[in-house]
Amino acid sequence: MVVLLGIAALVIDLGMSWMLRRHEQNAADPAAIAAARYIEDSDYAAMRTAACFYAQENGFFEGDTGCATALAPANKNLQVLWPPSGPHAGPFAGRPEMVLVVIRDTHPSFFGRIFGQSEATVTTGAVASRETVSANSNSLVALDPESCAAGKLHGNGDITIEPVVNPDTGVPYSGGYVHVNSSCATGSYNNTCSNGSGAFHQGGNAGAEIISPHIYIHGTCQASGGTVSSPVTEGAPQIGDPLAGLRGPRQEDYPGGYCPKKVGGMIVYNEVLPTSTGCQFNTNGMTADLTPGVYYGGWNFKGNSVTLRLQPGVYIIAGGGIKVSGSATVSSIGADPTTDPARVLIYSTDNTEDPTCTPAQARCVQGPIGLSGQSSLKTWGMDSGPWKGLLTWQDGQGSNPSAPITLVGQGSMNVAGTIYAPQAHVKLEGNGASTARLAVQVIAWTWDVGGNGDLYMPYDPSELYRITQRGLVH
Repeated sequence: MVVLLGIAALVIDLGMSWMLRRHEQNAADPAAIAAARYIEDSDYAAMRTAACFYAQENGFFEGDTGCATALAPANKNLQVLWPPSGPHAGPFAGRPEMVLVVIRDTHPSFFGRIFGQSEATVTTGAVASRETVSANSNSLVALDPESCAAGKLHGNGDITIEPVVNPDTGVPYSGGYVHVNSSCATGSYNNTCSNGSGAFHQGGNAGAEIISPHIYIHGTCQASGGTVSSPVTEGAPQIGDPLAGLRGPRQEDYPGGYCPKKVGGMIVYNEVLPTSTGCQFNTNGMTADLTPGVYYGGWNFKGNSVTLRLQPGVYIIAGGGIKVSGSATVSSIGADPTTDPARVLIYSTDNTEDPTCTPAQARCVQGPIGLSGQSSLKTWGMDSGPWKGLLTWQDGQGSNPSAPITLVGQGSMNVAGTIYAPQAHVKLEGNGASTARLAVQVIAWTWDVGGNGDLYMPYDPSELYRITQRGLVH
């Protein structure tokens, strides 16, 4: 009998909970959509009013004027969380273009009373978005939830992150923030940078400075050198990966690339096949033009005064990674390589087209991306298509997703676009005499930014990957 009653409690009471959850979802979904209408106005009071209206229209909190009782923090029967936070936020936590509505209610137990449970509580949430410009207002994001110095600065130069003027409104965009998810902390949360370990580490030398609209840190801020000339918030909520779920280009949809080779004093190009061991070019004083496509086995370019010019398009590095060293210049063929380089996407992943590949073969396995020549680096992200704004992408679903990305310019740097490495470390370094322009957004597991030269990082959503979303997202 006890066993039968236990089964009955599971079937009937759990079924009632499921029905209540469906009822709550039917109320939370329109409530979240209605609340999102006021995101662009930053009208939190209107969000709460809209959420209350649709909750009551669906039978919740009837007779509770303005849902005052339900919205009370002590009750948490109706929560309007902007930006989303808490267990129902999921990957949308901390996203200012989204709002979360949570509805909580109880129902009496039937058989559960026999076991001392007179009622069951059910909580359901819904997330909605309303965004017209950019779905991520951060310039630097470190996703690692626990490592110390997950976001780090180094070197002698100043780092300036500032929003550019929106040509449609005549005022600067809202963005250019730094966000570090790590919980590493020392001392109290007082919104100042001090000694000890911290999630964010200003490790620059004396005179080095970071200027940003705001730095948000889940843990604490550490400064062992340099200056943090930005407002700091310690104990900030963690945010999810804003590009989670993004799918990369498929190798079968693109032709093989063409690898340059010097023959008799001339450059010839051979198609790269899936069985290739990689594209290698080591010819001093020569210029090679690379076309979009799949480069099986990766790139290995080195030598003195070597120039690599990328034509516009998608470059899939299928195994092997990228190594550019020596006094090489990485540029592109555009209207003006100095002010308007060609738009490219460099996507690093595994070789999926060669059936003989094994994890033990470096040519087949996703490798590091290292653009670290002694000369210039000039590349901009795509300006059209499904990956518009993306510049460099270390596939988070590959066999070696933690392979690092290193972009170092000893000469001039002119780089723009989103650098996405959800499980890898990204290092950006400018060592030139003139200020390097990096109109980039870094979304990585961890990052390290700096150098001996100054870095100017304008926040310009038009140059970054944008997810324009309106309506229910979760």
